[in-house]
Amino acid sequence: ILLWLRDRMARFRRSRPEQAAARRRALERRLLSPDWVFYEQHLQRPVPPALRALYNDKLLLTAQDLRYREDELITTFAPLDRNGLLETRSLLGFDVVAIAINAFGDPIYLRPGASETDIVYITHHDGGDIEVFADSVAAMVAQLRNPVGPRV
Repeated sequence: ILLWLRDRMARFRRSRPEQAAARRRALERRLLSPDWVFYEQHLQRPVPPALRALYNDKLLLTAQDLRYREDELITTFAPLDRNGLLETRSLLGFDVVAIAINAFGDPIYLRPGASETDIVYITHHDGGDIEVFADSVAAMVAQLRNPVGPRV
């Protein structure tokens, strides 16, 4: 029984890193394969060209812990697909598909709506405060590609 238990524990320990790696690979596949049809339907308008360019830039898109401003860090970008839809209608009045997540887990997103602009917003989870994160997707991407300070 002890040998059987030891064998089971050894298999369990080996499978955890393999499972974590598999989850990372699956997430990266989702990240690098945005569902543009779904995202356009969600936005109710064409996808901003700067967002398409960002999701074509594998190096930037898969980077983690990017300093956006002195007080703001993008920990990761988010897959643009149906599984990424956050049910925020009761809080915000609309559902969100995050394009990125900050260090506190707050979603960074575009508001859906045919008359909305390409302003990038962030909603803070600790109070529901909504702020402008960037004046546009293009401005956000330009800032990320040309950081003022050191990257984290």
